[in-house]
Amino acid sequence: MWRGIPATQLMKHSRILALLSVSFACVALNFWLITTRHYRLPIFVFVAAIILIAIVLPKLPPPTKAPKEIKNNLLKASASVRRLGFLYILGTAMAIVGLFSGEFKDLPIWGIVAMFAWGGFLIWAAFRGAKWYKDKATLLRQSDHEETK
Repeated sequence: MWRGIPATQLMKHSRILALLSVSFACVALNFWLITTRHYRLPIFVFVAAIILIAIVLPKLPPPTKAPKEIKNNLLKASASVRRLGFLYILGTAMAIVGLFSGEFKDLPIWGIVAMFAWGGFLIWAAFRGAKWYKDKATLLRQSDHEETK
């Protein structure tokens, strides 16, 4: 128990947090190693991160099987991915402002086109993912109602 929160509640999202934490640390450390001209060390950091994940993940509690919790998690994921889509829109809008202010004049045209195409793809993927999560939660809700009848 930590600050009145049961350990099971704290471990609820432990798998995804472990993956994201190790991934972020791996990227940050590798970026630092490359910028300090240690070009061979990032492969060792990457391998160590994979081994760490392989050791830690089996020790974490299994994901939930309760349909109500799964539905709630899917709805939360839908809202989060939709919010991410709005952040991508904001980033693309800032890039458009930068384009008109001359920030990208040193880049080739194909690079600018690729950058905006990638931004458009990320926006599409985020909103498509949000719709997918919401549809899965709706399907789960419908199957719950059919089972209770």
